[in-house]
Amino acid sequence: MKILVPVDGSDFSLKALETACDMAKAQAPSSMVLVSVSMVLPELEEGAYIAEKMKAIAEAALDKAKGVASAKGMTPSLILASGVSPADEIVKVAKNENADLIVMGSRGLAGKGKYFLGSTASQVVTHSHCSVLVVKTPE
Repeated sequence: MKILVPVDGSDFSLKALETACDMAKAQAPSSMVLVSVSMVLPELEEGAYIAEKMKAIAEAALDKAKGVASAKGMTPSLILASGVSPADEIVKVAKNENADLIVMGSRGLAGKGKYFLGSTASQVVTHSHCSVLVVKTPE
């Protein structure tokens, strides 16, 4: 089984990663791919500066997640994607990587105050070619 785990550095994504690691070990042999999306904002004058900041945040999220996965005994592949929509990029990577399952948090960095499923998770569930496990984290 090939499991894709989108990460953004939030507690929600790290809890999903822990769940994915446990699933991968239980269903060996499994492989894991971590993806972080650096958002691109081409219409802004300050777009290049913001893009560099977003890329640094995405790289830090991947690095942190790699450490969590390693501590759980996994050696994941890492993908840094970039685009206007994190959901679209996650769906695209899942298809390109032939993922069997996407495991993601119910919310991310931007969704801490929402009462509903995060918009990125909702869009991924709707548009993904494969099954999506949305991991809820008590607040």
